[in-house]
Amino acid sequence: MDIKDLFLSFEKRSRFNCEAKEKIAKRCMDFINPGDEIFLGAGTTVSYLGEYLAQSDKHFMLKIWTNNLFVLNLWLKKYERFFLENFVGIVSGEISRKNLSIVDIHYNFSKIQKVIIGSPGISTKGLSSDDINTVQQVEHIIRKAGEVIVLADSSKIGRECTYQTRSMRMIKIDIKNKKRYTLITDENKGELYQKILKKLKESGIQIIQV
Repeated sequence: MDIKDLFLSFEKRSRFNCEAKEKIAKRCMDFINPGDEIFLGAGTTVSYLGEYLAQSDKHFMLKIWTNNLFVLNLWLKKYERFFLENFVGIVSGEISRKNLSIVDIHYNFSKIQKVIIGSPGISTKGLSSDDINTVQQVEHIIRKAGEVIVLADSSKIGRECTYQTRSMRMIKIDIKNKKRYTLITDENKGELYQKILKKLKESGIQIIQV
């Protein structure tokens, strides 16, 4: 599979639950303020956010670090002007063909204000992924964050993947140490979904439904 096929595959996955992902990404825009220093992680919903940022007529003057190759490619192809008003930095590491991101990350910063990530699974046990490379990627960047914003459509709520990227025990410790966690997701009337969201809220995670 060549690089063009990888991007086409990513775009195809991004169309799954696209309406929900668009709503989640738009709502996340309210959490980004002029002058913020943010890290944009991998994932299709984060990629929607990347496009909304580039389309916005707000003058954010952001400092953005990312490992999301799809977002970088999108900005270079369609939104070159975005680079004129915002600093954009890419972390170093190994390229993951699966989700078009950089893994085994090496950072050029010690702390960062806000981290915005997707998650293939979020349950009462914490954040999880089906890709072992994502474990290091998520765990290390969360350690450096003052605030963690998770973008996950309702299909990810209650899902427990093979690898844990941040356990609920560690999330509770983070929150106790004044690190803010926010989950932005779409509404779902399912009983299990509502039960899990209630538990997550009780754990100290701010829940935003769109």
